[in-house]
Amino acid sequence: MIYSAAMPASATEKQFEDFIEQAYSRTWSERNELLKAMEDQYAQVSRSSQQAVLLGFALAKVSDDLGDTERCFSYLEEANWHHRRGKTDNLADARSTVARVREIFSAQPVQPLEMANSLKPIFIVGMPRSGTSLVEQILASHSKVYGGGELKAMGQWCFGFVKLFTDYHPRVALNDYLPQLQEHYLQQIRQLTDNQIVTDKMPVNFLWLGFILSAFPDAIIVHTEREPMAVCWSLYKTAFAGTSNGYACDLRDIGEFYRLYNELMKFWKERHGTQIYDLNYEQLTTSQGEETRRLLTHCGIEWEPACLEFYNNPREVQTVSRNQVKLPMYQGSSRAWERYERHLDPLKKILEPILS
Repeated sequence: MIYSAAMPASATEKQFEDFIEQAYSRTWSERNELLKAMEDQYAQVSRSSQQAVLLGFALAKVSDDLGDTERCFSYLEEANWHHRRGKTDNLADARSTVARVREIFSAQPVQPLEMANSLKPIFIVGMPRSGTSLVEQILASHSKVYGGGELKAMGQWCFGFVKLFTDYHPRVALNDYLPQLQEHYLQQIRQLTDNQIVTDKMPVNFLWLGFILSAFPDAIIVHTEREPMAVCWSLYKTAFAGTSNGYACDLRDIGEFYRLYNELMKFWKERHGTQIYDLNYEQLTTSQGEETRRLLTHCGIEWEPACLEFYNNPREVQTVSRNQVKLPMYQGSSRAWERYERHLDPLKKILEPILS
């Protein structure tokens, strides 16, 4: 379904943008006329429109700030139901991709390439909403590091190879294509920067760790981990743009996707365990200095105090965490889901093997 772009007569596009900005730019402590105007607007727009979806997520955020958990969850249920209809990928696609990736790296030995360049890529991977933006902001605050953001180059090539493998296996050998992957990725990076140390924080690059470490055997892999329920609840509250992340609109699908991710990370660690650095989000927030120093040491980067003041970094952040990474480190967000526990039984049942 394509969202209608038409604005209702009762609100201009600028007013609508202001509503969204006001909802997310502060912590709400009381109801006011602005909130009433937002609610009136929501009552007038078509629920299937993009405006209603985005405003529904925004009103859920405001309701959460105000402690109105029932209203918050009601907004999220409705907004996610309509948001899902605008997505083209789904859980079945993710299952198929993971199965093919595991087949590729189980069926044939892969000989890693020699590193024929000076690039030192740092891939920050993990579930979306697990702290990847925060970790990149910390690293990008170092004078020698270029923060690349969520780069699409690796996923574009790997998706293409998975399709090729699916269509022509067993005549397709990854070893024959690795030089192409290395060149493709290097070209994309060099269009961004001449820096030797570059971060790529596309979270779902966890799908491609075998490809990454075969084409770039000296790459640094930083795997961010966060309390599973916190990650999944945060996903459900987030209005991801575009047609991807379709699984994030349904609690059961979120749980199933998390299990796919968890099992694939076990698969990679069996093969590349020593090359994957696990960074726990909760530990980072409670022991910022210690964990930051350990992170920099692992990446082979000397200490700089600016990494502790990442929120002062003026670089533009394009992800949904752009507001959070402009604030000092804070604690407690990983327990926010507990106020909604009675609504999250479908999710908890699916995650039970992991949570236990």
